[in-house]
Amino acid sequence: MGKFNKNKINIFFCINGLQRGGAEKQLNYISNYLNENYNISIFTINSKKNSYKFNSKIKIYKLNTLFSLFFFLKKVIILKPKVVFFILPKAYFIFGTMLIFFPKIKKVLMRRSLNYYHKNLIYKFYEIFLHRFTHLFICNSIAAKKNLIDSENISKKKVVVIKNFIEPYKKYKNFKKNNNFKILCISNFYRYKGHHLLLRSLSHIKNLSWDLSLFGEEREFKKNEIINYAKSLGLSKKISFISKVNNKCSFPFFKLGIILSKTESFPNAVLEYLSLKLPVLATNVGDIKYIVNKSNGILINSRNSKIISKNIKKLIFDKNINKKSNYSKNLIKKYNNKNITLKKYKKQIEKILCVGF
Repeated sequence: MGKFNKNKINIFFCINGLQRGGAEKQLNYISNYLNENYNISIFTINSKKNSYKFNSKIKIYKLNTLFSLFFFLKKVIILKPKVVFFILPKAYFIFGTMLIFFPKIKKVLMRRSLNYYHKNLIYKFYEIFLHRFTHLFICNSIAAKKNLIDSENISKKKVVVIKNFIEPYKKYKNFKKNNNFKILCISNFYRYKGHHLLLRSLSHIKNLSWDLSLFGEEREFKKNEIINYAKSLGLSKKISFISKVNNKCSFPFFKLGIILSKTESFPNAVLEYLSLKLPVLATNVGDIKYIVNKSNGILINSRNSKIISKNIKKLIFDKNINKKSNYSKNLIKKYNNKNITLKKYKKQIEKILCVGF
């Protein structure tokens, strides 16, 4: 890692970790882009391997012990960051609490989901307490903005929406026709993501010619749990795991992308599906309704596995599946232009530095 430029302003990003995931991928895009104009430091609270390539000038610190958190305070005192971003609840709790005592530092929370993830009310209300010391809230959806204003009493002036950005995949190759209807699920292994619901839904149509490829990292549960559950439903021969998503996952070799999460705000997974030209079946939560509709897939309002299976079956036999693929291909153009997303982050930083909140 290179030395910091003394003439540049210091900006910190605080996140749980840098493993594979939507929040982590967005941080990768944003920090690499902002690095041209600012000194960027990233602080994580685990020591797991980075899944993304960061600019060599970006400083990355892995603080996985209680003592190492004092190192963070030392860096705050020495480098005097003008702005600190918090990404994901755990990082907000830990780093946000320490920065209560540094009122001059501008603090930004990047809210990437609807606030239904706190099972413990104490955690939920403590997060709302931390909002008192936060100067700006950047959401990736209109739904998340509304959630902050209506449920957490944040002023409209403090909340902005910046949609996710995703780099396009390389040009698609022509693949041989695949007899099976190949389904892709991009989702780390969290309970709320709905992996088990997806398998139950597919079990109702297991006699049809389909197969499911899962792409995700072990988080709340391990791969073996999915394998064992698939076996209990008689699906073991139809389920596989892939280690990488690339243009080989594109339409027409793959036919459908699915996400059945309960609390998504504006999921990266759907953007991945669109970038692969895939029709999409998704839960109707957050802002998904703005990127998935009857033109490119189906929105699901039920968590009943039989209802979901009927909709999957409908797409399997859809004679207009090619048109849905083309609609996805055209829609993704709104979300793979850096000028649309990344420059908005730079603009917000300039605003908070010059004007304040």
